[in-house]
Order: sequence, then C-alpha cells, then structure tokens
Amino acid sequence: MSRISIVMRGLRIWRSSIVLMAASACILPAWARVHYQAPTGNRPALILIKGELVQADVEAFTAIAETARQAAANRSSRAPAHGKGLVNVALDSRGGSIWVAMSIGRVIRKHAFMTRVETGASCVSACVYLLAAGQGRYVGGRVGIHRPYLPNDGVTSARAKKAQYEGINAQTRQYLEEMGLPGSLHDRMMQTAPDRVTWLSAQDLSDYGLTMLIPATPRAVGP
Repeated sequence: MSRISIVMRGLRIWRSSIVLMAASACILPAWARVHYQAPTGNRPALILIKGELVQADVEAFTAIAETARQAAANRSSRAPAHGKGLVNVALDSRGGSIWVAMSIGRVIRKHAFMTRVETGASCVSACVYLLAAGQGRYVGGRVGIHRPYLPNDGVTSARAKKAQYEGINAQTRQYLEEMGLPGSLHDRMMQTAPDRVTWLSAQDLSDYGLTMLIPATPRAVGP
C-alpha cells in the first residue's frame, strides 16, 4: 500500500470517528445536567443541578441522591464532626417542569439535603421549588419567581383551562406548605405573569423562609 493510500485511509477513519462522536453528543441523555461530586477533605458531598428541569432528571437525581446519602453517612460514621454527613444540592437553573421540580424537591427533603444558590448562579421559576425543599438553604446568587406556565396539552376551552390552572395553583401551594414556607410566597408567585420574573431581594428571601443560616461551602485547599 502506497504512502498516499495510507494517508487517505487514515483521513477516512478520522472523519468517521468525528461523525460518530457528533452523533453521540446529540443523543446524550437529558439527565447529564445532574452532576455528583463525592465528599473530600472538609467539603461535603455535592449534587449540582444545572439547566432546564425535564422528566429524565427525576430518575437521575433519585439515583445520585442515594449515592450521595450513603457517602455522607459513611463519612460521618468514620469521622463524626460538623458537616461530615451533609449533602449540598447546588442549583443553577432557569426552571422547567414544576412537576419534575416538586418530585425532586420531595427527594431532597426526604434525605434532609441542603440547597444552595451560589454566587453567580440563578434559581428561577420551577427551580425555586427545589430551593424550598432544602433542610437548610443558602442564597448567594439570584432567585426569581413567577406564575407557572399552563402546559400546552391541547386544552382549549376557557372552562378547562380555568380548571387546569386551579389544579396547578392548589398543588403548588400545597407543596410550599409541605416544605414549611408561607402562603405569601405562593401569592407573590401568582402575581407575576409567566413571561415575566420578579427578582427577590435579600429581605424577600428572608421573609419567605428561602434562606436559613448554614455555612458557606469551604473551598478546596490546594496541595
């Protein structure tokens, strides 16, 4: 085989590899946005939720939450100290499905995880239901609320849409009450149109119980 033939064959293999990699990137599962960092040093276990909340995230988060819970429990039993058994859930999301958010939120509360919106991050719309679920809550970034969107599921009559809206209204209010937050937060959400955002001030966050005093995540110490 000539040198030119070898080079041309290598190019064809390279191009095929690029096409395969591109195809693989297109079919990555939606739950790739849920990331887990094992506890290390004085840093607790961390689960990061980033991006739009979709149905696949429920299964992904539930599995990762169990891994994080076990890691935190093992760490606490080996070296019992403040923070050793904690799991932080860091949030950076513009929202998505409120049903997904409430499902994940109940997992967060079940395991008594902490929720955090770090400096530079945003938690908007359905993401706020995740923040609300934390056993402890820290906000260093921005939190925005609005009324939930009505799902585009073919409902057209005014009566049916009204019933649908009332159902969503009742379930989201019940969820926030379940998390121990005041009805005034839900009322404020309902006052903001779904295509607008009300950004909450530090005083708002405190009044609505969305912040509780928990220590900031310690930074990793370099070698």
